[in-house]
Order: sequence, then structure tokens, then C-alpha cells
Amino acid sequence: MPQLYANLHRRFGPRDGMSRREMLQTSIAAAAGLLLSERSGLLAQAGRRVVVIGAGFSGLTAAFELSQAGYDVTVVEARNRVGGRVVTFGDMTPRKTVEGGGELIGSNHPTWVTYAKRFGLEFLDVTEEEDFEFPILLGGKRLSADESEALWAELEKVVSSLNADAARIGDADRPWTTPGADALDRRTLASWVQGLAASERCKVAMDAMMTADNGVRTDWQSYLGNLAMVKGHGVEKYWTDSEVYRCKGGNQLLATRLATAIGAARVLLNSPVDGVSVRDTSVTSSLMDGRVLEADDVIVTAPAPVWNKIAFDPLLPAALAPQIGINIKCLIAVQNPFWRRAELAPELLSDGPINMTWHATDGQPGAGAVITAFSGGPDADTCRAWPAALRVENVLAELSKV
Repeated sequence: MPQLYANLHRRFGPRDGMSRREMLQTSIAAAAGLLLSERSGLLAQAGRRVVVIGAGFSGLTAAFELSQAGYDVTVVEARNRVGGRVVTFGDMTPRKTVEGGGELIGSNHPTWVTYAKRFGLEFLDVTEEEDFEFPILLGGKRLSADESEALWAELEKVVSSLNADAARIGDADRPWTTPGADALDRRTLASWVQGLAASERCKVAMDAMMTADNGVRTDWQSYLGNLAMVKGHGVEKYWTDSEVYRCKGGNQLLATRLATAIGAARVLLNSPVDGVSVRDTSVTSSLMDGRVLEADDVIVTAPAPVWNKIAFDPLLPAALAPQIGINIKCLIAVQNPFWRRAELAPELLSDGPINMTWHATDGQPGAGAVITAFSGGPDADTCRAWPAALRVENVLAELSKV
């Protein structure tokens, strides 16, 4: 979520001649044949059984694609709903939806775009209130319009340098095959930022943006990992096209439509798995309620923090212990867009503890609004430590500093 760069690019950067609708059509064309379900002449796999653990987007899409190819698929989910880290709220303000989890969609997200077309989902454009100032708060100081424009000029050069390195990644899905990958992986993003020929303000802004986006302090982030992420999202498009749409009616619509297409009887909710046993010719998944599912294969899409609740036999390799970032949202319902009285845009970037804000009900007509306050990494830990009864009050106190 490169919000700082994208907002400054829209204000100070060159205008792209392609409309968002044209970008959407380009993404649909690029996605042709990307998914198994979009291909003709699939080899039927009738009778081969697969258990998918987790009914988030990864689990649901895996199950849907395999079912379309003829597999006998069962999805097991610990929660009482599908969607995983995507959850849509429809009760915060009348006739509007708000995302409590994953939210923004890019024209460079061909899988999302393809499924939206298949299931008849519509997109709303993310808009910007260009008549108002985009507030940037660094080191307790709000930048002036001239300072923001100067920051943009520096960031443009910094990002161009990173893009040049990202373009040299041969395969974004297998970045370790890139020549010199080991050195790039051992290099932290923090060391790259500190080595930039840029002002201290630019370095602080870049560090704050990447910490918030990835949910991990930059001295814990692999430079190679960031290059692969940028390459996989289209290099330049990563910074400008990754957050341009919302799903009309909420992202959870895609989860429910995938689940319906898989079949209600094949999606088992309230069914946490506590054991997976792999043998030469079969896999057994044990549920906490005593049920046992036999299959030929199992796909684990449950998030890494819950893997320790599942007894794997044999044990998972130690290499499969990924670092997990922390990101949080605080959603605040308001009667009207209060930021307009101060002639400020709803988007904010800060070096903490609230890293970003945005208008969460943007593009949805009617009274009332919701603003999202977002934090990542150490700042997310700070916000989570606030007493629950004081969180909204503390968020509003931080926003009042702007």
C-alpha cells in the first residue's frame, strides 16, 4: 500500500493518459488464461480428493480452481464465516459498507479483476479530494505544500532507483534465482534507505511508508523481498496502480460467491483443524470435534500464526516459519466529513503512531462517513497496547495534532 507515493504522484506527478476503466480492461486481457478455471481442455481429475484448510481468499480460490478442474474438494474453516482476513461491515453507517480487513484493489491485480468479472462484481474508483491539502506529519511537524512537493521530487528519484533494481529480478515468484540474490536478501531495507543520497526527511518518509505498508520495521525487511514485491506488481505500477478500486458492496462478496460456487456442503465452517498427518499415499486432517477427513492431498492456507495449533506429522520444515507483519485498523464513524472544514484531504501520512488515514466510505452516496486509521509494525503494537475503552479517543487525539 504505497499510499504516500501514490498521493504525491497524483498531486505533483505527470498525468497518465490511460483511464482507470482502460486500465481495468487491460488487466482483464492480461489475465486471460491465468487461472485454471479460465482455460479450456482441462484434464479432469474426477475422484482425486483435496482438503483445503482455511476459507480466506487463498483457500477459497484454490478450492474453486481445483473444483473447476474436477477435483473432489472440501474446505475446512475454524471461524463461522468465510473471507479470512477480509471482512466487510454493513452496520457502521446506513447503506454503506466498510472493510475491516483487506480493502483496496489494484488494476495490477489480475486475479481479483478476473474473478470480479466472472462473478459480476463491480468496482468503485478510489477518489482524492484534490482541492484540499494532503497532510504529511513527520517528526511532529506538518509539511507545507512546498515541502510536500519537494518531498515528492526526492521520492520520485528514490523510487526510480528501487524500480531499477526490481526490474532486474528475473522471476518475482522465485526471486532467489536472481544473480546475486543472496546478497540482496541479506541486505535490509533499512540499510538501503540509509544509503540513499537523499535528505533525512525523505529517508524518514520512505521508512515510515514501508514500515506501515509491510507491518515490520525496515531493519527486519529483506531488500530482495521488497524488490520481488515491486516486480510482481508491475514495477512502476506497484506504486501508482495498486490501490485504485474498492469492491461495490464489499470485498466479502467475492468470498461468499466463491464459497457458493464451491458448494455449501463442501465448505465446513466452525471446523478448526488440530492435526495433519501425511503418509505415502494419503493425508489425514483431524478436526477438533473428532471428525477425520481422508484425502489424497491437503493445502494449508491458514495464516502462519495459527500453524502452531495444528500437529503436523511429519513436522513442518523450519524454513517454513515466515516473519509476520502486524497491521491494524481503527474504524471511526462520523456524521459528516469533518476534515473538509479544515480544508484537509482525508488521507494522512505520519511517522506514528497513526501512520495513515483515509475515507473508508469514499464513493458511497448518503449521509455519514467512516474514516480509517491504519498503523503497521511497532506503531501497530503501540496502538494495540492502548486500553480498548481509550482507543478511539487516542486515535482522535493523534489526528487532532494535524
